[in-house]
Formats: sequence, structure tokens, C-alpha cells
Amino acid sequence: MTHATSTVSPDPITIDWKISEVLQRYPELLFELVEIAPAFSKLRNPILRRVQSRLVTVGQAAQIADLDPAYLVRRLNAAAGIEVSPSQAPTPVESSGMSLEPHWVKSAAIAKELDARPYQQRGEEPFSAIMEASRQVPPGHVLLLRNTFEPTPLFDVLGQRGFEHWTRKLAENDWEIRFFNSGSQRDSRQEATHASPVPDPDTWDAPTATLTIDVSELVPPEPMIRILTALEELPAGASLLVHHVRRPMHLYPRLDELGYRHVTRDLSPGRVELLIQTPAVADRATG
Repeated sequence: MTHATSTVSPDPITIDWKISEVLQRYPELLFELVEIAPAFSKLRNPILRRVQSRLVTVGQAAQIADLDPAYLVRRLNAAAGIEVSPSQAPTPVESSGMSLEPHWVKSAAIAKELDARPYQQRGEEPFSAIMEASRQVPPGHVLLLRNTFEPTPLFDVLGQRGFEHWTRKLAENDWEIRFFNSGSQRDSRQEATHASPVPDPDTWDAPTATLTIDVSELVPPEPMIRILTALEELPAGASLLVHHVRRPMHLYPRLDELGYRHVTRDLSPGRVELLIQTPAVADRATG
């Protein structure tokens, strides 16, 4: 007697998949992405690929490349040999390269301008510079950003800080993004103003922290991005405990500039703990 064998088709790639998940399951799709749009050529750089692919979904990648998300999903699934039924396909979305212009675009003054294109041309991650620039924009004012693509993941990050956004594509690899500080974010930093002193490394045993993260398996510059992002989410006077594989020498000047207190201790070869304390509300206001 013979038994029929059945094969289970893999789950189709959807707009909600992170690009990192797509490339982890189907590494060969890197070449397909680069062929689909020049905007994806940056993924050839292994460092940028590790950083950006974890932040961006397929749907967001389509927006960055000025593509219809449904088209990108079809291309990726076809290249991976996955059949997608009509019911699983995303609804086509028109991409005009320009979002609806809000009233503040013409009325709000620009408090800070930042051109991230030179960073990207040098293969550097401009996230830290963007976050620092956003801190210098008072409510009712605008941060004007120039970028090589529409930075969709950044919209959520700055949105949590009360920034609305408006984008327009000026030319290939040239986008103008305006972030308007509405001043409407919930300032959780006001809720924790009692700071505990940073411990002495010689007597530091088992520190307690508001938040603990592990960046030991990340590659530069991702640890710095992860740490600075976590610090932005913490209230004033809170602390962040970081597990790392080395002393983050490039991070220390940035922490000093932003007014963060920090102490590091070496546990063993390849094991470092870094305790960072956010400034009090008054210190941040003057920073």
C-alpha cells in the first residue's frame, strides 16, 4: 500500500514581515530586492543590512522605494516560489511620493535642519544625530530633515515624542521630511524625578535598574542605536543597565554630551555591564 505524501506550503510573505525575517528565511531574496529598486542597494552593506532590516517591514520598504506594497509582496513571494491566493494579497496602495500637506507646513518655523545624506553616503547611521536634533525643536516648531529615502520607521519613534510628519520626494535618493513638534506627547519623565546615585564600580554588586537590555549579540552601530533609543524612552532620573561584550568607547562622548551619568565594569573577557542614569528634568531642559 502506498501513502500519498502531502507538502505544506510555506507561509506567504506579507507586508507585516520585517525585512530581516524575509532575508533570514530566504537569503537569496537580497538579490531580488536590489533588482526590484535601487533604494534597496544599501542592503548589500552587511552593517546597514543588519541595522535597517530589523527596523523596516516589507510594507514600509515599499514606501521607502516608492513602490506599491502589493507589487513588492508579489515579487518576493514569486521569487521565493510561494503561491499567494488573492485573499492573501495586500490591497494596492497608490504611492505619490508626497503625503497630504498639513496646515503647519507653511506656518510653523523651522527650528533645526539636518541633512542625513552625507551620513548615509559614508555608511554611517544618522539615527543618533536625528534624535539629538529633535531634542532641540521646541513645541510649535519644525525639524527639517533631508534623507536618501522616506524614513518610515522614524515616524513611530518621533511620533511617541509628539512629532507629526510630512514628506515629499524631491528627486531620486532625495527626500524632504518635516517633523512638527505638536507638544502633545505624554511626558512620563515628569513622573520619576528622584535619581539614585551611580554606584562605585568597586562596590557595585547587583545594581537595580528601571530597564535592562542586552546588546551583546548586535554588531556596530546597532548597540549604540539600541541604547540611545532605550534612553529616550526612560523617564528622568531612571537608569538603564546594559549587557555588552566590550566597553562602548564611541558611546561615552555621546552620553556625556547628552548629560547622562554612566559607569562601566568589566565582569570577564567579553562581558561588560554599563549602568546609565538619565538626567533630572531640569538637567534635560538645559541640555
